[in-house]
Amino acid sequence: MTARIALHQLLLDTTARRPDQPFFVRRGATTTYAELERASGAFAAGLHELGIGKGDRVALVLDNVVEYPIAYYGILRSGAAVVPLCPDTRQSTLGYALGNCQAAAVVIEARNAALLDGQSAGLPALRLVVSLGKPPLADQGSFRVVEYATLLGSGLGFDAGAHGDELASIIFTSGTTAHPKGVMLAHRNLVANTRSIVEYLELSDRDRIGMVLPFFYSYGNSILHTHICVGGTICSVGTVAFPAAVLTGIQQQVCTGLSGVPSTFARLLQSTILDKHDLTCLRYITQAGGPMTPALTQKLRQAIPGVKIFIMYGQTEACARLSYLPPAQLDRKLGSIGIGIPGVTLRIMDKEGKEVPRGTVGEIVANGANIMLGYWQKPEETAKALRPEGLRTGDLGWMDEDGFIFIAGRESDMIKSGAHRIGPREIEDVVEKLDEVAQCAVVGVPDELLGEAIVAFVVPVSGKTITPQQVLKQCHDHLPRFKMPGHVRVVDNLPKTDTGKLRRIQLKEWFAAGIGLCDGHPAEGAIAE
Repeated sequence: MTARIALHQLLLDTTARRPDQPFFVRRGATTTYAELERASGAFAAGLHELGIGKGDRVALVLDNVVEYPIAYYGILRSGAAVVPLCPDTRQSTLGYALGNCQAAAVVIEARNAALLDGQSAGLPALRLVVSLGKPPLADQGSFRVVEYATLLGSGLGFDAGAHGDELASIIFTSGTTAHPKGVMLAHRNLVANTRSIVEYLELSDRDRIGMVLPFFYSYGNSILHTHICVGGTICSVGTVAFPAAVLTGIQQQVCTGLSGVPSTFARLLQSTILDKHDLTCLRYITQAGGPMTPALTQKLRQAIPGVKIFIMYGQTEACARLSYLPPAQLDRKLGSIGIGIPGVTLRIMDKEGKEVPRGTVGEIVANGANIMLGYWQKPEETAKALRPEGLRTGDLGWMDEDGFIFIAGRESDMIKSGAHRIGPREIEDVVEKLDEVAQCAVVGVPDELLGEAIVAFVVPVSGKTITPQQVLKQCHDHLPRFKMPGHVRVVDNLPKTDTGKLRRIQLKEWFAAGIGLCDGHPAEGAIAE
């Protein structure tokens, strides 16, 4: 059945069961499933009337407002594929993405629609701009400009009848190490991953997620679909840039779930008011979007006791999720990304595609119904990633005797210092055990003697101080000499992508630029030789 149905059928099924169930809560306004279904059908009809449908790609450039899921599911119902893009964008970034996916239409906030003015010549495929709010530009060149409210005006419903094998979405990778690639996901890929996540999280219509992740992000995308699948409620509680507002929102909305990337929880743990909020409503926490050190996991457990913590791992190429660590195994397998989610098989393999012995580091390779169709217009990249043995993730790891996987790092993150290959995670975990440290990121930088020297960038907990000497002592006490950082720099924050992933490449640029140096005052965060 999964292979045959379209993703938006999940919405139709839930609406038939629970039409009056709250779907989305934001700033005191509540949208029900019946309202979402009607509006998305009207949106699909509006697109259809303007010639947008099967074979087209429609970009979605919106914040976490209710119009996002309405447009998302409306695009699917029109038969087109959704291309979610970050709304914090610039003209060149937006133009590249729209041109790369050859978008026929774009749904965009009025403040960003102005970026399209005068761009019609460079975007010949673009036929329609739907502006959320009064359009700041007029029809020009090949495209027509329509206000969002006008598109919904007919109130009529429409469904083009997509099936499981058709393209549902193109999601661009975060671009932490290279130019973003467009990951092509079929309806069946997204449905399979959605149902697997629902199963191991035991989600139901009683669950209410405190939403802090952006919908356009693959992780946020999966939260949207899983809650629609079961009839859960998504409560917008802001961003962790304002931790007090997030904590208040979780408490007031009686949220049962909270999902985030490592920096999400690091920011919340930095807050001095965490213990002043009643978070007993939380049933579970999920973490993905990058490795979370065991030290940070332990700090989270101590700060919010009694909550089930799901450590997860995945890739955009897998619709989001590949593995999870059952909370019951957290103590016994601390540091592990767990086992394959239902329907996914994970193996550790060498470069020739042969499975390596337990305990041996190799590349994580995945098989399952959630694996992408390929990269948009990149056949060579697709052939490298989708091999006969499965999806080559590019992540290095090893499997213990019980079948639990531990990440060793990405091949591109490995530090080659002297005769050693060093993964940054072990060093980061040791440093983050310090009570004064909120986050640590480790990279290798060019070194004439060693090839690469180890640099640790450290963010102190709010209101506390940390010195390079403290960091070096901690490393000396817990690491062999060849894993000792050659440089320690204390900074206010770490460079992240729009989705919260660490930009290690930018850290190397920071090092070269002298960021973290404090004019000869080592105790304040200068280089520690």
